[in-house]
Amino acid sequence: MSETVVQKSNRFLKEVWIELHKVTWPTWEELKSSTAVVVVAVFLVAVFIGMVDYGLSRLVRLVFSL
Repeated sequence: MSETVVQKSNRFLKEVWIELHKVTWPTWEELKSSTAVVVVAVFLVAVFIGMVDYGLSRLVRLVFSL
């Protein structure tokens, strides 16, 4: 006999609840330090991409101005 959509949804939510109790959540200090690392990494990557973009655009202008 096939399960109904409601039964499947209930079983899914119960399994999700069980899995959430198995998760090891970070402490507030771990969360803050991880967030700081991510923000710094994103900033550095953005600066690098900006520099590469600027350099390539200058190179394209130089090539097409000849």
